[in-house]
Amino acid sequence: MQATEVEPSGIEASPVALNAIMRASEKHVIVASEDIVDARGFKLWAKGQPVSASLQQKLLERRLERPLEACLSAQDGATLPFVQESMASFFSSPTALAQGLAPWAGPVQEHMQGLAWHSVVQLLCTTAMATRTSYIAHAVAAAALMGAMALSKKWPAADVRTAMLAGLLHDIGEVYIQPEYLDSSDPLDLLGYKHLAVHPRMAQMLLASTTDYSPALCRAVGEHHERLDGSGYPARLLGKQMSELGKMLSVVEVTLGISRARSAPMKRTSFALRLIPGEFDLRYASFVCNMAQAAQEELPKPDGLPRTVSILHPMERIKERMDDVAALRSELLRQKSAAPSMAIVEVATARLDRLKTAWNSLGSWGASASDLSGEVHFELDMADRELNQRLRELQRECLLLAMRLPLKERGLLAPLWRELQVDEV
Repeated sequence: MQATEVEPSGIEASPVALNAIMRASEKHVIVASEDIVDARGFKLWAKGQPVSASLQQKLLERRLERPLEACLSAQDGATLPFVQESMASFFSSPTALAQGLAPWAGPVQEHMQGLAWHSVVQLLCTTAMATRTSYIAHAVAAAALMGAMALSKKWPAADVRTAMLAGLLHDIGEVYIQPEYLDSSDPLDLLGYKHLAVHPRMAQMLLASTTDYSPALCRAVGEHHERLDGSGYPARLLGKQMSELGKMLSVVEVTLGISRARSAPMKRTSFALRLIPGEFDLRYASFVCNMAQAAQEELPKPDGLPRTVSILHPMERIKERMDDVAALRSELLRQKSAAPSMAIVEVATARLDRLKTAWNSLGSWGASASDLSGEVHFELDMADRELNQRLRELQRECLLLAMRLPLKERGLLAPLWRELQVDEV
């Protein structure tokens, strides 16, 4: 009787990351840092050989003995000296964030000299840089802000450098995401969001398995899209479930996203960080808010009366969604639906109630557009944008949670992601 051949488990190379590495190899020298061996022990590629299309094909067909990222090295590209130069360029730039961090420029750049730069990190940063031109600029800005925050809290030198490394590496998992999901200017659909939502966890696992970086650093990278109130992703962590570095990094991620705005970037960032109480750790959010206050940015001119008029009644939109969710809750109780379905409805109820509280705290609702001061007009405009974003996020979160339920239960919950959509202004 012929024995059945057992397929070795091994490690599969990510096709997306592999394709990105191949693209990077067109601009930079990427070679095998050791013999690349498949799960059966056969050598696929010799140490020192540059990557090529031939290697790519072999890697797509075979599982490996070790992670591919640990078997390759970038000889140039995102070297530590290059990253240090990029940091210097950031501090010399005229951006509002760079100017706000100017008092910390010297100490932060000194700490850059002592960073531990792992070969896997150099490979992936080189890959990310070659496929996304803004990657290094974003990474060094995050490192600068993380370093400044840590220094302001008088952290020990080793902890400051860990914080800076977390900033540099927080988006390294994007190498494993299809480019169309990263570069889309439109809100992502469910499939796109599911792809994007895994990148923090991908980065955490990769760094933990292929580098000697501390568990605290790896964990923080995995938490940079989490929020203290449980509204983040991928794990929907709540309060003390987040690490100290993760809390800091979540503030940094939001700051970098909004501070690219063409007008009043720091004012906009400060408003977003303060709007929903409990989303962010005030110890770190206040650092950015204080920078915004010191910047004394001029208010942007209103976009026009039609938008102003449309944003005077956001509470009506929230109340409408709250009524829809309340009706759904009653229906689920009537049908004696399972606890997981009710739990999703409770998520929506609690989140909408917190949005209602946040919006009420702004005041001025129902005022005549002509009576609004420039400051109030700016805040209402920002509030409307944040409202749309939070409702989209809630809709998406409820839908993802419902994907675990039986089809019938999921159908009952459909109003959550239909009614929680809002029209773009």
